[in-house]
Amino acid sequence: MDQIPEQYIRSGKITRDVRLWVKQTVRPGMSCLELAESVEKEILGRGGFLPFPCGIGVNDVTAHFAPPSGDATLIDENDVVKVDFGVHFDGYLTDTAVTFTFNPEYEPLLDATERALAAAVASVREDVRAGEIGRSISGQAARYGYRVIENLTGHSVDRYVVHAGKSIPNLYMPNLQALKRGEVFAIEPFLTLKDAAGYVVDGSTETIFSIVARKRVGNQDLDAFVSKVWDERKTLPFTPRWYVEEYKPERLQGMLKELVRRKLLRAYPTLVEASGKPVAQFEHTMTLDESGLVVLT
Repeated sequence: MDQIPEQYIRSGKITRDVRLWVKQTVRPGMSCLELAESVEKEILGRGGFLPFPCGIGVNDVTAHFAPPSGDATLIDENDVVKVDFGVHFDGYLTDTAVTFTFNPEYEPLLDATERALAAAVASVREDVRAGEIGRSISGQAARYGYRVIENLTGHSVDRYVVHAGKSIPNLYMPNLQALKRGEVFAIEPFLTLKDAAGYVVDGSTETIFSIVARKRVGNQDLDAFVSKVWDERKTLPFTPRWYVEEYKPERLQGMLKELVRRKLLRAYPTLVEASGKPVAQFEHTMTLDESGLVVLT
């Protein structure tokens, strides 16, 4: 990639603008569903498109939770709230995340996570190995008395692919691939308390899906649904909430379950911190060009 595609520049600008808007919007007492839908509406209203559903992670809920239709969970003043969203144009996407709390007890955790992201960004250069970026993140976490989530990583980004081939860990790992000029990637430190387990496990809910194979199965309802999602999303993730006006909830859940069983869809279980401790996350998407590092978000 000799020149950064214009779609990445546009996507990054809207992502930055919406992140600032989110900081002015989150408040105790609002529902997670209201927040997610407001973020998605704001992105669409600014002319962007959704590469994945807005994720809202409260406390130990760490990733892959898009509030479903009818969810009544309210944000409490003691919560640690992660908001993970992105923007795309023609599949060229940027990904970002911010964390909020109204409890002073957790403000040092958020500050340490932001510092870990800043240290990681400062360590990026052409041909640096991904494990060295992880070393920067875990070093900052330890400096401030926190620990990283060991089994979550940043990731390279490709057209219509949120998580492409390379991973950028939150701690040092040897022999990982180096970052190259022209690649687009997201760095996202996840930090938690020192006495936490420090890893995530699958929760019991699945609110995000994506198409992994497109083939007809001979069932009119299933084939029509896959075609509809493909035309709108390609392989980008979606949430059932976006389709509840067209399908009754029971029918929709049945189709999703059957399509996962037939391996046409992938389900993303909600990820939770194994010991139930709160997690903070901050994320930027960036690329390397001939001038060096360009933070798109």
